[in-house]
Amino acid sequence: MRRVPLLALLLVAAGGAPAAAADAAPDAWAALDRLRGDLASGGPLLADFVQTFTPAGFASGETESGRLALSMPDCLRFDYLEPYAKSFLVCGARAWSWVEGEPRGQRVAIDASQELGLDLLLLPAGRLAGRYRASAAARPGGEVELALEPLDADAPLVAANLAVASAPSRPRALDYRDREGNVTSFTFSNWRALDDEAAFSPPPAIEWTEP
Repeated sequence: MRRVPLLALLLVAAGGAPAAAADAAPDAWAALDRLRGDLASGGPLLADFVQTFTPAGFASGETESGRLALSMPDCLRFDYLEPYAKSFLVCGARAWSWVEGEPRGQRVAIDASQELGLDLLLLPAGRLAGRYRASAAARPGGEVELALEPLDADAPLVAANLAVASAPSRPRALDYRDREGNVTSFTFSNWRALDDEAAFSPPPAIEWTEP
């Protein structure tokens, strides 16, 4: 399981809320609670994404695209379509990764409350404040931007920013920087309802290996 895609999976649902008054910054943890509620009330969702990975020291990077499926509180799936088909799924206490057409994939057990990013979906604000430095800012058009920094000096992620569109609240863009200085950016579009619950089950024909 590549670590960076897993971090992206977990951070997608850790965003803001409808903007507060123009002269007052939104409260970050209240914003997180609001978005979690809005995403849950929307039922399973599907969106298109474009990802760009820019290595440290470079001005541009490689681009991939695909679809994101989300079912609160703890199921997220990235299906990369271009240029190569591959998938990453997190649901409950398991995470899977596989490549289209390959007979084997990887499966790992996770502790959701300890995973960087997934804890944002599950733990109360009081505990999260001991793990992250967080701030939120209102942007034009009702958008909110949430900034998160892990307090753990050894965390693989240094900083993340998530822009959330309003009416209804949906993630619009995500970028994060790892400890080596690499930057991964996502844009999300065309959010719609997902009626295929099988999307959150790993393919049955694949042989899974575990570390």
